[in-house]
Amino acid sequence: MIEGVRPLPDTQLWTPIRVYTGYRVLLALLLLALYLAGEPPLVGQHNPTLFLYSAGAYVALTLLSVVMKAPLYRGRRLTPVIPVISDVVMLTLMIHASGGIESSLTVLLLVTVAAASIILPGRLGLMTAALATFAVMFEQVYFALYTSASNPFQVTEAGTLGLAFFAVALITHQVAQRLARSEQLARTQHDAIRRLQSLNQQVVERMRTGILVFSDTQHIELCNRSALEFFPDARQGQLLPAALAAHFREWEATPDQPQAPLPGNRERPDLDARFAPLDSGVEDGPVYNIVFLEDRARLMQEVQQLKLASLGRMSATIAHEIRNPLSAINHAAQLLEEGIQQEEDRKLLGIIQKHVSRVNSIITDILGLSRRQSSQVARLDLSEVLAGCLNRWRESGHDPALLRIDIPTDLPRVRFDARQLDQVLDNLLTNAQRHGGPGPIEVSAGRHGQSGLPWVRVRDHGPGVSEDALDKLFEPFFTTSRDGTGLGLFLCRELCENNQARLDHEPAEPGASFVITFAHPDRVFQ
Repeated sequence: MIEGVRPLPDTQLWTPIRVYTGYRVLLALLLLALYLAGEPPLVGQHNPTLFLYSAGAYVALTLLSVVMKAPLYRGRRLTPVIPVISDVVMLTLMIHASGGIESSLTVLLLVTVAAASIILPGRLGLMTAALATFAVMFEQVYFALYTSASNPFQVTEAGTLGLAFFAVALITHQVAQRLARSEQLARTQHDAIRRLQSLNQQVVERMRTGILVFSDTQHIELCNRSALEFFPDARQGQLLPAALAAHFREWEATPDQPQAPLPGNRERPDLDARFAPLDSGVEDGPVYNIVFLEDRARLMQEVQQLKLASLGRMSATIAHEIRNPLSAINHAAQLLEEGIQQEEDRKLLGIIQKHVSRVNSIITDILGLSRRQSSQVARLDLSEVLAGCLNRWRESGHDPALLRIDIPTDLPRVRFDARQLDQVLDNLLTNAQRHGGPGPIEVSAGRHGQSGLPWVRVRDHGPGVSEDALDKLFEPFFTTSRDGTGLGLFLCRELCENNQARLDHEPAEPGASFVITFAHPDRVFQ
């Protein structure tokens, strides 16, 4: 065999062997039918009895090879030699019975030699050509002696046939080897493509970016796991979700313009959707588009880290430049208070001390925000978290009857930093207690039906949030209370975004309602 080319495996050799086996059966039956078809017979005229016995034996051998094909061929590289040798022998006998090598049956040996060069390994194909050459030379000599020819050793015609046998064997062998190399290359490329496809599929499935591929009819062709978290109904073969379809039409109208974020809802976060045409590599084929979906909460988390770093540098300056003068002002006010007898002057000093305390609390909140450590995300049981909130509510001296907690028992665990979640809930409860009036505070929890995202709602029954304050509700230093710092809700939203969750205000009549929508329970934070 040619060096560097692996032999065809048995599963690939089985097809040409099976074809050759069928050819042998048909050939044997055809030769027998030609003998029996007419009187005198069309073949075997020189020795009818020998031809009949040879043709019958040939039919029996070919049928036997069909019956024994599984144990004879599969897993054994050399056993195909047996039917090849039997073909050479049986065809030589029938050639002799039909009048020697001048018979038209001699050309059948060329087919046997060609088939042997394909199905036999290595140089066994050339061995078959040599065996066929020896057979026709022996037949020519024997037939000449049998018929008392004047020169029985003239083997020119047999030698020419031998050259033809070797030429056919060499050409067929080269063609078979080229086909073997081509098949091996195709098999190697197929395996490489399959591995690459498997790798691409795993990479796409594990990407944090949601990926959707859809056709020009807006039928989804591919959807990875992250995209399913955003759009649970976006399955293969389904139509593109309505929100994405509308966003896609906007992109088609102005593909060069930056797209606005895809607004979120209670079941999914705000998304950055980036569309691009996908080249299928086939001319006049279907047109595909791809959309990349990025969770803006995760992007905001990265932005937040930059903000916190900048805020940390600023807070250090604030602590040094402002706190020391504030301490001096507060101390001086206390000293003045000891020597002042008039009530009006005491009121003025009280105003000074009150505003010094307020500024100091603002600085404390800023320092706490800037020095906050990164999230230590863990799986938390909401019932245990809310039970801890109730205990802290009691320890603060509040009436437990004012806090009503109603959560189902089958909620999944949420992914959040335990200390930061306690801080967010405590801030929301403090706001509800401060602005919600004398009514009860309701804490409920649940899970969205489609997306499966868990949520917690804190609602009071106070006057609610005015229309003018809604747009500024989560801005830092915005407050509707004279004693507030305006950092409570801002800090709560920052903490939620730091844990890839959402904090939203929902309208409620009466009162105000704040909802925390947690990240998907199975999402791995990176």
